[in-house]
Amino acid sequence: MKVETVPFDYHAAFREGGRYAEVVAARLQASGVRCYAPAIQIAQTQEEIDFMTMYETDIEFDWMETGLEVKSSSRIFSDLVDDYPYETLFVDTVSGFDAKVVKPIAYVFVSQETAGMVCLSPKTKSSWQQVEAFDRKREITDRFYSVNKAKLQSFDSLVKWLIQNQREG
Repeated sequence: MKVETVPFDYHAAFREGGRYAEVVAARLQASGVRCYAPAIQIAQTQEEIDFMTMYETDIEFDWMETGLEVKSSSRIFSDLVDDYPYETLFVDTVSGFDAKVVKPIAYVFVSQETAGMVCLSPKTKSSWQQVEAFDRKREITDRFYSVNKAKLQSFDSLVKWLIQNQREG
């Protein structure tokens, strides 16, 4: 029996990612953080893709230069770091993270199933490992940064940090 595969739809993936960025932004705003999720822009050329990879952030602030990177996940987890179901997680592609001119102040991982959120600081990069893995959605092998879940932080701790820096900024 032949199994048909559906080609990966990058535009749909970007729109879906934008929806999760809006979910995270709304929750931050409800906590008193001034932020927004920029409108999704779909790159049309390789030059635009490269530029967006280097400079785009998923959540922006009007009081700080850097932003947040949002990664949605099909995994089921809550806001409790200990609830994350695996010992390790992928942070980002090696090429994507390394190309960023300004690194995000944090990654927010949001469960597509529960809307639970956990965070990771790029300051933990010295503990990240490079791994090669097959991306089932895109149907390609790529290099990813992976980290132990012990490096995760709660969403509440990120909110507290952002509010404190918003007041000072």
